Amino acid sequence: MQKADRANFLKPAVVVALSVTFGVSLLACNRQAVATNSQDSVPSTVKIVSEQEPGEPLIVSGTIYSPDGKQPLPGITLYVYQTDATGRYSTSGGDNRGTRIHGLMRTDGRGRYEFRTIKPASYPSTRNPAHIHAYVSGPGYPEYWIDEYLFADDPFIKDDAREKAKGQGTFSPILTVTRGSDGILHAARCIRIQRRTRNCTGR
Repeated sequence: MQKADRANFLKPAVVVALSVTFGVSLLACNRQAVATNSQDSVPSTVKIVSEQEPGEPLIVSGTIYSPDGKQPLPGITLYVYQTDATGRYSTSGGDNRGTRIHGLMRTDGRGRYEFRTIKPASYPSTRNPAHIHAYVSGPGYPEYWIDEYLFADDPFIKDDAREKAKGQGTFSPILTVTRGSDGILHAARCIRIQRRTRNCTGR
């Protein structure tokens, strides 16, 4: 893993450690989220790569639900970012969140979202599973990071991660990828949003 990638990977662990030591992270998670974009300016469906982007085209879609997993929630923001088809981020300053392949969307009236991208690759010369990072937020839900989007056919996913994902159905972070009649890869993931979590970013 490259130095910048490792720093970004360790960031959530540092936030958790600070919350245990100083109690600052959980306080941030209890704040009301403040919308930074108008509801009309953020679509529910986004395309985060161009037609010329090397790699296998992939469409990921799903629904974001209330904490009980029953009520679809409109107006919830989802931010995703990922490596390219070579497993690299295209960024500077060590903040991979601002890498070239990223996108922002907000769920529609049915709680739905969709983003069109390419299937990412694992970091070069590592056994890290290929993944897509994601953050969610919304009114009453301060921003926090969720488990990465993983892919069921990835040989680098560890057995304990697969075991943890069992029984989660469409809420599983390990996606089953299928090829549609359009020849494009498709995958689905639903999300239960949380009001309080140690994963909050404080933003």
